[in-house]
Amino acid sequence: MYLTLADILLATSILQSLALAAFLLLPETFRLVSNRLLAASVLTFAAGLGEVFLYSTGLALEHPNLAYVGTLIGLLQASLLYLYAKSLMYRDFRLVPGHAIHSLLFWVVSAIFVVEYYLQPSEVKLLILMSRDHPGVLTSPLLAAAIHLVVLGYLWATIRELSCFGTTIRQLFSNTENKQLAWLRTLLIGYACVWTVSLLYCLSAHVFKSSASAQWVSAIGAVTGFLFINYLIIHALRQPIIFSGLSAEETRLAQSDDDDPAETIDGIASALLHRLELHMLEARPYLDANLSVEQLARQLGVPARELSRTINQGLGKNFFEFVCDYRIAEARRRLQADDPGTTILQVMYDSGFNSKSVFNTAFKKATGMTPSAYRARW
Repeated sequence: MYLTLADILLATSILQSLALAAFLLLPETFRLVSNRLLAASVLTFAAGLGEVFLYSTGLALEHPNLAYVGTLIGLLQASLLYLYAKSLMYRDFRLVPGHAIHSLLFWVVSAIFVVEYYLQPSEVKLLILMSRDHPGVLTSPLLAAAIHLVVLGYLWATIRELSCFGTTIRQLFSNTENKQLAWLRTLLIGYACVWTVSLLYCLSAHVFKSSASAQWVSAIGAVTGFLFINYLIIHALRQPIIFSGLSAEETRLAQSDDDDPAETIDGIASALLHRLELHMLEARPYLDANLSVEQLARQLGVPARELSRTINQGLGKNFFEFVCDYRIAEARRRLQADDPGTTILQVMYDSGFNSKSVFNTAFKKATGMTPSAYRARW
């Protein structure tokens, strides 16, 4: 059997996926729900790549009973990625029987394939396989479109959840670096683009009878698969170490801001704001790069829920923006001091920032210039 470069790349990605899944299923890593869900996700991804590999190498015609198995198993990936994202966002996330609803697409499509393909004689199976011009293109254009739309719906829902999670993080922490799961959001946006192209490809194969080469389809699948699995390996294994998700208390605290009715600045809110301002000026807690709303509330001796609501409704800012303003003011003061022995990077750390990109973005937004340009003015 002759293997093309695309076939080798597909095989490599499949082996990488299997190796990653095996690692995640080891006893020391299996205990985390996120690792179990990630293992299941990469296995379904490997199955999808396996479908393309079988068709590209001609093995599907030699073993027709294996055809479409990878496609069917791959239908579980989008819902597993949705649950995986949930497990990364919330520390107390647990799998419950109700989550089985997310496998509905797999069971429905599998039932259709059992009747229309797997129960057919071998001769009919071969005719079905030989009549399709491209790997992964289903016989029914309606079914193909429905599958793609469901998968894209899951990916959109997951991306939306991650965006909302990013907003939540900014209400609780002054350092959001590596907490917002931006890597996963980027991965899913790219994956959604691939599925959109796949939808257009399937429609063109059915409606316009496109004669796109199967080799091109295999090559695109190989490159996409290789990039996807390697990007996942680089980031996913680091995530539980960097940030293990919000606790139940932190989640309730973030939700309380949305549930409580808006209050005016008069009364106890204005008194708390006055205390908060004095504390920020005198104790300078913002110099702690990992300051959270709970830590600041303990310093003031008030409930974190009350402090968070006061900042949001009284100042019209989230916690991240509130602390960032003090840090920028500190950085400006230090830059104006014009100590030639102090670097911009040291000013950044001394002001409470621990991310150069966050510091530069926030500083330019507040002053209209970069930190180095600002220093040059003084």
